[in-house]
This record gives sequence, C-alpha cells and structure tokens, in this order.
Amino acid sequence: MATDRTLEPEYEVPPDGPAATCPYCGRPFRADRYVTFHVGVEHAEECTDAEHEAFDEERDDEEYDLFTFHFKAAISVFLVYFLFTFVYALVWAG
Repeated sequence: MATDRTLEPEYEVPPDGPAATCPYCGRPFRADRYVTFHVGVEHAEECTDAEHEAFDEERDDEEYDLFTFHFKAAISVFLVYFLFTFVYALVWAG
C-alpha cells in the first residue's frame, strides 16, 4: 500500500544543521524557543512537567510581547489620526 506523503511537512534545514530538534519527532527548528512551542502544542500529552512549564512561560512571554505590540500600534494610529486632524484644522482655518 502506498503512503500518502502530502500531509508530511517539508523542512529546509540549513547546511550547518538545525539549532535544535524535537526530542519526540525529530523535527528541526531554528531555535530552542520554537522547540518549546512545538512540544507544548504537538506533544502536550507526552511532554514532561518541566517542558510543560517552559511552554507556559514562553506562551506568557509571547502574549506580553503581542500585547505590547498592539498597544504601540494603537497609540501610533491614535497619534497619526490627531496629527492629521490638527493639520487639517490649521489648513482649513488658514
């Protein structure tokens, strides 16, 4: 019986080798952080308590970074909006 290889992901591994690999499936990653996310999501049932705790810490850090980005983006949009409103008011008054 032929195996269906369309569901297996393809990887581009750098010539010097991956920075880290998954201890469960051997998938290559560019950084240890990505392995932590992969193990926490794909191997949640198999991972150890230490790996699960590391995943939770990385996820919390990622959520904080995402919140910070959204906050900065919202403030930037707010400031640009009022800058255009102020310039429009100056041009209209002049």
